[in-house]
Amino acid sequence: MTSLPNNVAYIIKKINDIWGKKPGKKALQKIVFLIEQKGIDLGFEYGLHFYGPYSDTLDAETSFLSADGVIEFDYSGYSHLMSLNEKNFIVEPHGLSDEQQKTIAELIEHFKGQSPSELELLTTAIYTYNHSQDKTKESIISGVRKIKGSKYSRPQIQDSLEKFSYFNKPILY
Repeated sequence: MTSLPNNVAYIIKKINDIWGKKPGKKALQKIVFLIEQKGIDLGFEYGLHFYGPYSDTLDAETSFLSADGVIEFDYSGYSHLMSLNEKNFIVEPHGLSDEQQKTIAELIEHFKGQSPSELELLTTAIYTYNHSQDKTKESIISGVRKIKGSKYSRPQIQDSLEKFSYFNKPILY
C-alpha cells in the first residue's frame, strides 16, 4: 500500500466518503472552485467554460492520477465518475492544516445533495461576482444570464445568491 500526499485525490476521497457516492468531473471542478472561494489556495486557476468555472490544470491532475492508477474513472453513465484505488493507495492531504482539512470536509458536507447543475449555477454566479466591479444583485444576475443564457431562471439565480454569505461575499442591493 502506497501513501500518497495529493490534495485532488484527498478531495475525491472526501467527497466519496461524505456524499456516499463517486463525484463526477463536473462536481469535482465545482467543489474545488468552492474550496478555493473559502480561502484555501489549492493552486488551480479557473476560467470560464461551457459548464461554468473550469480549471485545465485540475482536469490534467485527474488525468495524471488516473494514468498512475490512483483514481479510477467509471464511464458507464452520463458523467465521468471518480473513485480512489484504495487497494493500492492511501491518500493524505498535502500541506493542508487541520483547520483547512476541517473546512474542506464542512464544505463538502454543506453541498451534499446539490446537483452538478446547481453547483454550476452557484460557481458561475460567484465567478461573475469575482470579476465584476459592480457587486449588486442585478449586476450578478445579468452577468449569469449573459454567460448562461436562459439555462437558469431568475428565481434559480436569486436562490444561488442566497449561498454567497457562506463564502463571505456581500451582495449590494
